[in-house]
Amino acid sequence: MNTSITLVSVGVAIAAMVIVTVAVSAGVRRSPSTATYRATKADVLFVVSTRKWQRVMVRTLGIVVFALGLLLSLVAATRPSSPLSMGIAGVAMVIGGGAFILLARGMARLRLEVTPDTIWAFPMVAAPREVPLAELTALAPHIGNNYGGVVGKSGSKTRFAANRLMLGYPQLIQHLRQYRPDLTIPDASRPLQEA
Repeated sequence: MNTSITLVSVGVAIAAMVIVTVAVSAGVRRSPSTATYRATKADVLFVVSTRKWQRVMVRTLGIVVFALGLLLSLVAATRPSSPLSMGIAGVAMVIGGGAFILLARGMARLRLEVTPDTIWAFPMVAAPREVPLAELTALAPHIGNNYGGVVGKSGSKTRFAANRLMLGYPQLIQHLRQYRPDLTIPDASRPLQEA
């Protein structure tokens, strides 16, 4: 009996994962692909950045989880009869909500600013890095998420990464095709907007 419930639960989870992936991919194919982020470097042709709705969704989830955790912690602290697990769960939710808020902040910072001969990579937390196009030795598929993308490498060192959901991603692939035709764009890195 428990085995069948477990199998059904796993099946529902896998089906939900596939449905969400297909729905988001279909939405991205139909939506504009140009980033509206303002460039901070000179001579920037375009910017590759996360979508605003993603940042807002993660931040909202973080705020809700943080607030509920705070409420749960306060209830556990003010009622002596409350179980210890309630306080632990509240503190864990406060920490988790704070982590989501910080993740949203990092997502807002994460971008690539592309100039004719350089890509400026702005990671979530580190300082911006200048990546001259001439230094790239390979382009690899970005297998770190469900939607794929491209990773720029110099030898074995990763210089930048972008996923296919990012605004400006089609322009990045076109730019790499135009200015570095010697580098092969992996099939898994083609923009979702391409047929």
